Formats: sequence, structure tokens, C-alpha cells
Amino acid sequence: MSDSLFAARRLRAVVLLALLSPASCFALVCSVQGSGAPVLRGDLGSTVAIPESLPHGEVVWRSERQSVLIECAREDQQAVAQEVFVHLNPDNLNVGQGIRVGLSVGGADHFSGRIATGQVLPVCHEGDSNIEACPRVRFNLAFSVFVQKFGATPVSGVPADIPDYRVFQLGAQSGPQSGAGNSLSYVLNNLTGLRFIACDAQLQVYPASLEFGALPIKQVVVGKVFDQRSFSLSTNRSCDSPFSLDARFRPVTGSLVQDLLVPGNNASLGIRIVRAADGQPLRYNESFHLTDLLQGTPSSQVDFDAQLIWQTPRPVPGPFAAEVMIDLYYK
Repeated sequence: MSDSLFAARRLRAVVLLALLSPASCFALVCSVQGSGAPVLRGDLGSTVAIPESLPHGEVVWRSERQSVLIECAREDQQAVAQEVFVHLNPDNLNVGQGIRVGLSVGGADHFSGRIATGQVLPVCHEGDSNIEACPRVRFNLAFSVFVQKFGATPVSGVPADIPDYRVFQLGAQSGPQSGAGNSLSYVLNNLTGLRFIACDAQLQVYPASLEFGALPIKQVVVGKVFDQRSFSLSTNRSCDSPFSLDARFRPVTGSLVQDLLVPGNNASLGIRIVRAADGQPLRYNESFHLTDLLQGTPSSQVDFDAQLIWQTPRPVPGPFAAEVMIDLYYK
């Protein structure tokens, strides 16, 4: 009886000692290759207006797509391999009311939790004094950050009560540990520039479809504009709230080859959109300033040209078609 009691007490002591021992910490630290920068910053650039009538879940701001070369290294000795993860909202903050911030990676949108990168730091048995000798992992991280209308509109009309927001941080599976201040983060600045407005803008595209008709194949020179059609974007607002508009031409069908939209049913040509006023080409999937609907200016019209450009010295006769969606961003 006494032996059993002694054994139980001894076992309890061993368990307590194990619980009180320092836990193994397998921290990793990531940075931008070359510069070693631990922070990437995005900026709203100016005020961003959010129409109260905008549908729930609509994106009101999106960063340019970024492609960043990442380097990750261990911070201390590791007896196991460590996978690199993207941890969303590592500070566990409430970004505000009426909005949420998301991260687009690999064609999917994410709002919380962690995202596997598929990159792994291999096992290394070097001591802490020689940790630099351990192998590193280098990879490319492509992403964009966006703000989405989400939830009830705040009475104040100001959705964000924090100026800056750490969207994500790279770290091990369990999250940033001792290297929380050093591993690569993305911070979105000037969230207090977001504001709700009473109405949205009505957009009209005229003509809604561009018909080129039958085009002769002659004087074919790759890169040369051989025909074009004009169209206009007309906008107007029905309330007194002043705002500016950015726009984006987003391909729905066809494929992008450099800055041209190539129809899926005929790769002989590419389509480029330019401003009629100055001939400035506009890049697909990138926002540009469209117009200002300020006090005394309730409507506006901006003209564009869609240009056809030869892609090959031997064009293939036949029809071609491509579709483009126009996204509006309020400022």
C-alpha cells in the first residue's frame, strides 16, 4: 500500500516537472529577399468612399497585385521541419464596423486563420551558436489585399477606428512566437480614410458592345494598330455626397498577353484600351482615376478607344470576341 502511494506521488511530481519545464520553441523569421525588410506597407492613398447602397460583400478597395520574394530562416535550433504559414490578423484586432479586410492568395479570398504556403524549413541540427549555417527557404508570395463592405453601417459613417492594421504575418504553424516583431508583416495604413456616403454612382457604357464588322487582312505588321472603335463611360450621382471615382477594366473572357487582351477564339490580334484625350494606354486589372463627382458636378463622361493590334504576321481569318467588366472604386 505504501509503495503504491509513493509511486503515485512520484509520478505526480514527474508530471509537474514536465509541465513547468520550458516548452520547445521552433520559431522562424521571414523577410524580403535582398533588403531583409520585415514590413511591407500598403496605403489607401486617399479617402475611400463606400456607398451605403452598395451590396453586402462588395470590394471597395483593392491593392495592386504584389509578387514578393521571401526568405525564411530558423531563429533557434530545430529538431523537426517547419512549414511556413501566412497568419491573418496576427494582432487579433477588430478592424472596425461595416467593413472587413481580406487577403487574396492563389485565386482564393481569406479573412481569418492561416494559409499554408507549401514551403518547409528542413530539419537542422546546428547549435544556436551556429544557427546561420542552417538551410533557408526562398519562395515567391503573390497576393493582393482588399477591403470589403461587411456588416451594419456605422452611425458615424466612419467604419475604422484604428489608423493602421496588420493584415498578415509569416510564421510557423503555431503562429509567430519569439520572432513576432521580426518576421515579415503586411500593414495597411490610413484606414481612417474610409467613409460611408449616401449614394452610389450610376454607370452607363455607350455603346455597350463594340462591333468592328468585317476587317480586311492587309498591311499586317506585328504591334501595329489596324483599327479602333470609341466608347464612353458616363457616370452620375443622385445625392449631394461628393466623391471621386477610380475604375478598372477587368477581362472576363480572353487572355492577357503583356498589356493586350487576346480573344480566346482568335489569337491573331490583341485589344488595347486607351484614353481618347491623351492616347494613354490603360492596363487591364489595374485601377485608374476616372472622374470627380464633386460639388456642382453631378455627372461626367470620359471617352476611350479600343484598339486592335496585330499579334502575328500571319493572321487567321474568322470572328473574334472578348468581354470586359468595368469595376468602380469610390474615393
